Amino acid sequence: MSADVIIITEPGPEFRTRHPGALLAPELRQGGKKPESWVAMLGSNVEAVPFEIPYKHLAVAGTVTSREGVDVLVYGSILPWLSARPQASDVYGSTYRPFIDVFITALAQQVADMRRLQAIYPSHVLIWAGDFNHTLEPPFISIEASRMIESALQGLGLCAYNSTSPHREHGWHTLDLICAPESLLCKSSESFCPEFKSYPLSDHRSYVVELVIPA
Repeated sequence: MSADVIIITEPGPEFRTRHPGALLAPELRQGGKKPESWVAMLGSNVEAVPFEIPYKHLAVAGTVTSREGVDVLVYGSILPWLSARPQASDVYGSTYRPFIDVFITALAQQVADMRRLQAIYPSHVLIWAGDFNHTLEPPFISIEASRMIESALQGLGLCAYNSTSPHREHGWHTLDLICAPESLLCKSSESFCPEFKSYPLSDHRSYVVELVIPA
């Protein structure tokens, strides 16, 4: 696959060894093997931003120059799922909190990251992609969380270009969104199920969106 930038969520252990040029969120995730990162970014000319995003934000950011010669700022992240707090207590804390409280805090942290980055790169086109863990089309996992994502996208001037794509589970729309300015032209949007030796690599599909970014 040829792409200007690729976001991989939950890339697994030793990802940096296999892809030494990758940008990774802090490799502090609790796993069977260490170190692990929550999010990785790949691209032929991806460069790191001038500060590290905190581990608990579950995000990584970088800049890339598109094939059209346009400077792009890419933010890859994971938003909380319903059981995020007990399953990732090192991120969300061990004290019980209602899911929506966890989600509000996490979403606000990520939006603040992007606002900070936009101030550093005011002329770059912002793309936000990753595992949002919530659909923007029914059926909803948490309609409150979905509405908050929509509001955040509107505030950033973005839209999800693959929101109607199918999830791997039949009857659901994608939880993995690729978001960019509403003004861009989407030439194509597709998804597929990656496999290795006939075994699925994930319980999610992979998504590819081709956007035309004016110079």
